[in-house]
Amino acid sequence: MSDAKKTRVLYLPSTPLNLLVSVAHATAYNNEQDAQLVLIDQKSLNKNPYFSALKEWGESPFEQVDILPGKAKGLHKLAERKVNFSKLVNIAQSFKPNVIAVGSDRRVEFQFLMQYCRHKIGQVSGWYMDDGLYSYAGRPYKRIKDNVNGVLKKLVYGLWWQEPPTIGASSWVEQAWLFSPIHAISALQQKKIALIKPEWFDQRQVANFSERVLLQFGLDQAVKESIQSVDLFLLIPHPNNIEKMTGYEKRIELFLTALSQLGLKVAIKYHPRSQGKDTLNLAERYGAYVLPNNLAFEFVLPLINRRAFIVGDVSTVLMTARWLRPDVTTLAVLAEHDEFAQRFKSIISSFEIPVLESFDDVYIRINSAHK
Repeated sequence: MSDAKKTRVLYLPSTPLNLLVSVAHATAYNNEQDAQLVLIDQKSLNKNPYFSALKEWGESPFEQVDILPGKAKGLHKLAERKVNFSKLVNIAQSFKPNVIAVGSDRRVEFQFLMQYCRHKIGQVSGWYMDDGLYSYAGRPYKRIKDNVNGVLKKLVYGLWWQEPPTIGASSWVEQAWLFSPIHAISALQQKKIALIKPEWFDQRQVANFSERVLLQFGLDQAVKESIQSVDLFLLIPHPNNIEKMTGYEKRIELFLTALSQLGLKVAIKYHPRSQGKDTLNLAERYGAYVLPNNLAFEFVLPLINRRAFIVGDVSTVLMTARWLRPDVTTLAVLAEHDEFAQRFKSIISSFEIPVLESFDDVYIRINSAHK
């Protein structure tokens, strides 16, 4: 394909999962498109492990990579975004994208750039790149709060701002790239649909990028070999969700005590929003290996032994584990008396992830498998 006919795609990922999706997609379509990537809304710039991995990646499909901050609070946020907008304008004027791809059309950087390109550069399409749970569960719509927020953003940024009721629903998005289109919410079903293929993540170049990410987090060869011998990976929920799950901490303490008596090796993955390295002190109390909080679990998936178990609750990670490592047993624990968790039961079940009511049920399965 001649360069004149290549699609010019600008990726704007903000989460580690969406970065990985962008990397896999750009690599798969490297011969058909020219690509650049800007990592947006980042809390750290100078020592950002994902951006460092991008810069060191010799087989990158991206002509250029950049990073924008999302650190400011209050009134300072507006000043920060104005600087970000200026940088995005320079990138757009130089690159002249035909497509802008993002993991959330609620990102102001995405909407700003879409309206700017359409007014100043030419027609540009918006792509929604699957970022997990919201693609299938939707985002709870809060009519009053969302309407007020929408009006305020129109006043602050411009009349171009749209307040989509759920991720991907704005008119800026024309196409949705999804892991599982048939399970997507209706707002995404109405878009032009394209499939994210699991084999993209097995590409050699993508594996090389993942290796660089792991090294940024200190996972050298010795640590990776240790991870490959783990029997069970326990995913700890978002701190806010733990508060909604009555007795959660006590339940996992009993579960880990039982697993230690079986002599099983356990690894813990806290949610990235968890404070501290090991909030529940599980490494010291149960001898568990604790993965870095900010390391997206998707980068660990290729290392996992196919005989291992992945156990979580309401989590995008359970979905991506099911899609990218269908050979590994993934289990969801959604307590029957937990209203918050039960809201997601049908969604988790639809992906053929067994839903269990307690860690006792998980223990029974694991004990049976190791006899």
